[in-house]
Amino acid sequence: MTRKYKALVVGIDPVVEDAIDIVVEGFSVRCFVSYSPSKIEVGGTYEMEFEMLLPDEECISATECKKKQIEKLNNGLSCDIYGYLDGDVFRSVVDFADQDIHYEYPHLNGHFVKVSADRIDVSVCSIAN
Repeated sequence: MTRKYKALVVGIDPVVEDAIDIVVEGFSVRCFVSYSPSKIEVGGTYEMEFEMLLPDEECISATECKKKQIEKLNNGLSCDIYGYLDGDVFRSVVDFADQDIHYEYPHLNGHFVKVSADRIDVSVCSIAN
């Protein structure tokens, strides 16, 4: 089951309107909106589900970093996501459910890893109260 998180929208890209800047769990993240039932507005708080879009090439490695964080790369949507691989859940700023990482990298299970993602997709579920 994919967990939902409350996120505050702090910016919408003026060129790519599906690219948004949000604050979730106290962290600033740039995401791509893959689904939203209504128009998203700056200043609005929404319940969202998160998913990583991974490149075809190898993008996961062990890391000495023990801090859950997301680092934006360049000015686009790509980012490095640091967290803990816990079976079929990658635990970072938010939990990313079953991305098959644990099947492709079983030796990294139970360790902190860095995932270089093409982007983070969000599905907007509802307006948060």
